[in-house]
Amino acid sequence: MTRLTRLSIAGQAHYVVLRSVKDISLIPSEQDIAALFRLFGFASERCYVDVNAYALFTEQIHMLLTPRESGDDLSRFVQMVSRLYGRYFNDAYSRDGKIWQSRFESAVLQGEGRLLKAVVYMEWLPFILGFGEPQFYHWSSYSHHSGYRSDIFMMPVREYWQLGNTPFERQKKYRDIFEQGPDKAFGEQLLAAVKRGWPVADSDFLDYSDIPAERRAPLRGKGRPKKTPSAHLSDTN
Repeated sequence: MTRLTRLSIAGQAHYVVLRSVKDISLIPSEQDIAALFRLFGFASERCYVDVNAYALFTEQIHMLLTPRESGDDLSRFVQMVSRLYGRYFNDAYSRDGKIWQSRFESAVLQGEGRLLKAVVYMEWLPFILGFGEPQFYHWSSYSHHSGYRSDIFMMPVREYWQLGNTPFERQKKYRDIFEQGPDKAFGEQLLAAVKRGWPVADSDFLDYSDIPAERRAPLRGKGRPKKTPSAHLSDTN
């Protein structure tokens, strides 16, 4: 099957996942986190990309990124961060070779309410993936959004800014929303779309952006026969 070209749109958020090669831990120490944070700020300025949210793990990195001027800047940002961190990592641990899988995954994310839900889900991933309580996981943007830390490279999504008129109001409201937990069904659908490069967006936006049918998630039930009274439950899976 031919691999789809990457879909990137200026001014829109993109959910991005970078995965490591096998048998290495991407971030063994706090020093490595600090190096990666410096690269986020460096690449954000030079590639004109906003870092809206992130969650860092030993085998993968999740980011919500918005290229401000050109869709191509998304790839430039990811390539710069991955290349420079790979160089840093190999020097720090006296190794050679690549540390990333060959291609990062991404999906355009658009629509009222979706951005904040994506941020909450991303910051709950430490719990979902078995790393512990998300409020105490320091390697995500939850600490920034909740007011426990200020990451200078961060630019929260518009829906976060709408939570209140002051930093205290926004942080308090976000903590309240976060405590309610993630929308797991939405998150699972989002990560499935990221894996396939499908946009997660309103139909009007897809039509306006001239995104072809092969780039869109198929409609549920398309092409499936209607159920009959004699059908077994297993037939619906």
